[in-house]
Amino acid sequence: MSRYEPEAIDLCLRELLNLRNLDDLKKLLVLIPDVQSKGPRKAEIIEALAGWILGSGLPELWHGLKPLEQSAVAEAVYDAAGIFDPGFFHAKYRALPVLEIEGKHQWDKRPALLRLFLHSAVRGGSFIPKDLREKLRAFVPQPPPSQLASMEQIPERPPRVRNSRHFDSQEGKMIYDSEAAPLVQRLTELAAIQDLRTTLRLIDQEKISVGETTLLPSKVTTALLGDLLREHDFFELTGKVNKWDPEIGPIKGFSWPLLVQAAKFAAVRNGKLSLTKLGRSALDTPPAQALRDLWNAWLSNKIIDEFSRIDTIKGQKGKGRKYFTPPEERRRAIRNALAECPVGRWVETGEFSRFMQAAGFQFEVTSDAWSLYLCDPQYGSLGYEGYGGWNILQERYLLCLLFEYAAPLGMIDVAYEHPAGARSDYAGQWGADDLIFLSRYDGLRYIRLTPLGAYILGRMDTYELAKAKPDVSLTVLPKRQIRIDHGTLSPDEILLLESFADRESAQLWSLNEAKALRAVEKGARIAELRAFLSAGDPQPLPEAVEAFLHAAEERGAACVCKGTCLLIECLSPRIAEAIAGDTKAGTFCQRTGDRGLVIPIDKEKSFRDAINGLGYGMPRV
Repeated sequence: MSRYEPEAIDLCLRELLNLRNLDDLKKLLVLIPDVQSKGPRKAEIIEALAGWILGSGLPELWHGLKPLEQSAVAEAVYDAAGIFDPGFFHAKYRALPVLEIEGKHQWDKRPALLRLFLHSAVRGGSFIPKDLREKLRAFVPQPPPSQLASMEQIPERPPRVRNSRHFDSQEGKMIYDSEAAPLVQRLTELAAIQDLRTTLRLIDQEKISVGETTLLPSKVTTALLGDLLREHDFFELTGKVNKWDPEIGPIKGFSWPLLVQAAKFAAVRNGKLSLTKLGRSALDTPPAQALRDLWNAWLSNKIIDEFSRIDTIKGQKGKGRKYFTPPEERRRAIRNALAECPVGRWVETGEFSRFMQAAGFQFEVTSDAWSLYLCDPQYGSLGYEGYGGWNILQERYLLCLLFEYAAPLGMIDVAYEHPAGARSDYAGQWGADDLIFLSRYDGLRYIRLTPLGAYILGRMDTYELAKAKPDVSLTVLPKRQIRIDHGTLSPDEILLLESFADRESAQLWSLNEAKALRAVEKGARIAELRAFLSAGDPQPLPEAVEAFLHAAEERGAACVCKGTCLLIECLSPRIAEAIAGDTKAGTFCQRTGDRGLVIPIDKEKSFRDAINGLGYGMPRV
């Protein structure tokens, strides 16, 4: 809309034609069959044009258009402001109609018949005047809705060959290599459920470090998560081949600490994440509901603008920051488009990006692309025409949100390859010569909305994961030991046992009273451990183990913190007795020792007022 002046789109046909020069009007008049002006005057030509276009000959003009041109008119007719948006139209129809026909010379252009419908605004763009719009709506059918193409299976193809280079300092020359970049498929529902528990239990054990101000995970944390998350991260955390290469780095390992903070499942304390009451509850909440809470919280979070993860694009931290649009607006546009995807069918990411533009799920990343650049702020600016388009800005943001946040939450299955060389749409831009990829998400090729994703997006009221047999079978021994008989413990199961037991060998654990007390003290629930043991061992728990669990649950919560208090020392036992025995002051305090009084910190003012009434004072500290 910014390309159109508000006054122009409210003009009637005659008013708009009056803004054109005489030569332009004569070229338009030629397009109307058997119509000639009564004279060379501008007003007469305008009247001849308007009379025919707005008269009974309008349907004849409409039927003279080609199908693509009729679609262009239909889209503009049913646009609220009558605007023809070429970006939207090309995304929906994969082609653009011809508005001007070139002659022998570049400057020699004449209008196509479509120009009798789509008129130029003074400052660029095309639209249909409001009175003409009303006439056309009488017989022009509404355009069909945009369609999203999907497929049951991803087409098979041989792995792409990825070329790379590095400088060999010993040989003193550049070495060129080629290797396969296979398409990797990841099913994410089970992984999301397990990864949620793993992340929360790591936080419970104070093993997740984040920046005090940035809230971003440390390298140690992303490496730890990369090892423990189900199927690890999407890519191995390998170093750069060349110092000038962008780094892929963590994806799941980066997003999980942010997701739990956004939902207030965890909070920073001395550089470590600590579980909140909500985080504790999430361990008992059905995982699908907890994952839905994470996604909904992420939509409005202000921890990070995901576009900052496209770190090859510079200028984001300077003056360009003030031109960025609110990330929550972008997220909601993508969320709404994702909800249109068919459940269980693969969609190519380029097709999904096209559908977003064609179906009206458009968004902007910045209102001033000139402030963003590759390599050099002047020559590499994304403000140049063809440099900072939808594919460079919006589509990269889209890929990031899908790959780094929707996929870890189990909303979409993904099929991806190594990002180096996966997309070449940026290669012709100034400063892109040494970039092996524009973003670490460039290799995301296909997505598939999962049943869990449909539930998270609100398309399904319930979600039930098919119950599977436990991955491990175990025996709970009378000596308060747990023996793993078959199978391998998952990372989240290991972290659960570590909270209550010591590992004596690869297959044997011993329950530890001190550990169990500390776990319950921090909010861990014995019921969760009991459920895990019962799932792995169908036999009733031994009496000694039941007694251990009961005692840990009771003794771990033996004392309850009810709040913070002030300890007050009176000058004499007599004064302490007088205050504690007073009908008003005594309601705010309790005796401790001969001269001591304890009052809740939030009752300090009321206590002061009461003792002042007795003729006593308490100096302020």
